[in-house]
Amino acid sequence: MRLAILLCLFATPVLADGLVVVSPIYSQLVAVGVPSNFGPGYEREKNGAYILELVPQGQTVDAWTQLVTVTGGRGEASKVAAVDMATALAQGYHQACPTSFSARSLPAPKIAGATEVFAGFLGCGDTGGQSEAMVFVVMKGAQDLYTVQWAERGPASATPIEPDQTIWRPRADTLALSRICNPVVGETAPYPSCTK
Repeated sequence: MRLAILLCLFATPVLADGLVVVSPIYSQLVAVGVPSNFGPGYEREKNGAYILELVPQGQTVDAWTQLVTVTGGRGEASKVAAVDMATALAQGYHQACPTSFSARSLPAPKIAGATEVFAGFLGCGDTGGQSEAMVFVVMKGAQDLYTVQWAERGPASATPIEPDQTIWRPRADTLALSRICNPVVGETAPYPSCTK
């Protein structure tokens, strides 16, 4: 997979300086905004499933405090509804922490190029000594299904995590800047047609 990172200014007061990560994922390009101190930690494509994980500088995908994940499922747009993909993500969290699980649907942002969108917050109070929570967006493209997730780990909690709006709202707003674009013939990284 070819990954392109482009430094730019976002059109939001939440994140004034950041990166736009543009990945060609199967039939389309997916552009995602992340903070400028994040960089690629892991990327893989196998059997129609793509994953890209970005972590803050100095951290790894095995030891992180925050993690931005982009996934793609080849040909899944006609098979899976966005809400069903969100439900699958929630089930994974619920299995990890059935007594401290929390979930909230969020207003679906208007993602350029997406035919269907679902957004949400998931929390897991205790995953074995630490908590984990995330905001996410599920996006249907023309043929493929994509997700963008921004997770954070913290101290364990015996009770469900309630989303702190001062933390999670800006992250959800950043993910809402994502877009899906059709490839332009002859265009290569950094895919400027998908960052406008």
